[in-house]
Amino acid sequence: MPDTATFSQLITLASSLFLAGNSYRLSEKLNNTALMVISLAAAFISCSAAAALLLSGADQDSITFRRMLDNLALYASIPLIASALLDLAHKFDWSKAAWGRWLLVLFALFELCRRSEVGTEYSQLMSVLCAAVVIYSAIRFRSAAMGIIGSSAGIILGTSLLIFSDISLLPKASNDLFYSLGLSLFLILIALSLKGLNRIRV
Repeated sequence: MPDTATFSQLITLASSLFLAGNSYRLSEKLNNTALMVISLAAAFISCSAAAALLLSGADQDSITFRRMLDNLALYASIPLIASALLDLAHKFDWSKAAWGRWLLVLFALFELCRRSEVGTEYSQLMSVLCAAVVIYSAIRFRSAAMGIIGSSAGIILGTSLLIFSDISLLPKASNDLFYSLGLSLFLILIALSLKGLNRIRV
């Protein structure tokens, strides 16, 4: 019987791989860069979960590598998914170069805030913005089902990050299992909502 930490990472790994695979197949079918970005972001989250499962050592190298992947999942992947949904909702069709620059901006913002010792505040603000963008983007789609599923995903994302994660506004409520469950449900709902793109023009 796996312990709580192992179970948390397993469900995160499974759900992120589910989103990565679905969005990748859809991106190939529709030739859409934003969908490929979602697939890549989900793959980053998969790598973070896999590292937590496979690299259990307490040596400094393992700890540093896991922290790097955790930061990639939280500070790059989630904003990328939210940004890609905004791109899809407004049909901006941002280029691969634009996405690359945006990823560099996310890295720079995180490092700047970390060095300025406002990393927690930045994380909380980014969580609110990402959840709001997901909800807004879901409403923009011309599909009631996508709107409901996507809005639910945004609410779950915001709740998971702001209540149950390490950057919780209520530190006593922080819970790794609940955070992983919330994040996994968010990823699954995003994958399900994207299926509606087969029925509308992207």
